[in-house]
Amino acid sequence: MSNPTRQEIIDAHEALIELCGLAEDLAVTEAQARQVWKYHSSIRAALPPKPQPTMAEVEWDDDLHYLAEATHPVYETVLMLGPYMDGTIKFLALNRADSKTVWGQPENLIPTGKRYTLTEVQE
Repeated sequence: MSNPTRQEIIDAHEALIELCGLAEDLAVTEAQARQVWKYHSSIRAALPPKPQPTMAEVEWDDDLHYLAEATHPVYETVLMLGPYMDGTIKFLALNRADSKTVWGQPENLIPTGKRYTLTEVQE
């Protein structure tokens, strides 16, 4: 069995949706249309999970990405701080004892959906 690339997995998921949409358009009865999507579910279950988008695939938005958590292949869980002029993204490596600040390639950062805020301690 082959080991598909990330892009091949994404392409397979998109092709499946496209094919099922075309088949549904050609369906003569409502029952045939429902059957198309049953086939879709069966085929999708056999595919590897669709990968989450990386930061290379989305445009940086301060409201969404500043202090947002992401995963990185080397640093694991990181906190994104912002884009840099050379196209890299500055982040704080959270799983390190020294909380190292690093610049990394956007294609290596996958947002988790978690976001953090800084709040001032009132004394």
